[in-house]
Amino acid sequence: MADKSVEELEYGATVVAHKELAEPIRVASNILNLASELHANDRPQRISKAKAVRLLLLQRIQNDLRCCVILIERGYGLQAAALAAGIYEGWVTLANITTEDDARKWLGHDKENKSFGPIYPLTEQALQSVVGDSEQAHQMYRHYQQLCMAKHLNPIIERSRGYTVLENGGVQFRPGPDASELGVAHSWFALERASRIAYFALLTMADGQETSPELQSKFESQTTELNALQAECAKRWPQFYLAHS
Repeated sequence: MADKSVEELEYGATVVAHKELAEPIRVASNILNLASELHANDRPQRISKAKAVRLLLLQRIQNDLRCCVILIERGYGLQAAALAAGIYEGWVTLANITTEDDARKWLGHDKENKSFGPIYPLTEQALQSVVGDSEQAHQMYRHYQQLCMAKHLNPIIERSRGYTVLENGGVQFRPGPDASELGVAHSWFALERASRIAYFALLTMADGQETSPELQSKFESQTTELNALQAECAKRWPQFYLAHS
């Protein structure tokens, strides 16, 4: 058993996070600030059902991204990855609510055991709306599957964390935060993906409204930051970005 309280362990993880994960936390915070500015750019008025549904989904994406930051600051990278998978599902759904008929289908959805739509086809259409083609769909979906490994407790993830093998051959299990190198890697990847996906959701929303030159410039700057964040994560942990069939 742990010789420290969970509060003490989380405090130590927070110290590590603010040192090792400062950049992804900063970028995620910038995405959240950009979302607030995008909302401020929107004028209160009667809106369509489609826009109402998209705004509702965007609100959930923002809140989940903030929760990812909170979890990562406390050393819970895998839990943040599980949330990031939900952010992905929120974005591809949002991007596919383009007409009043789409909104009515979403609002009338009544199946507890079935999502709004299959994620891969939604991904293809979402990318079409954001970047103009769906060539990145396979790669994006593969990264989503990696996030889902944490969400669904895939053994590949679970058997490599949470315990220490002692010199006498015994095993000590370590509940609580994970501030190890592996834990930092999971946190980096989770927050890098969550931030980019949330950014795609913002781009989708911005495409349907007028934005000032200043706000457009901030979107462009954010793209540069996200690309740099991904490049750094891929450099340190290339296994997360290798192509898989």
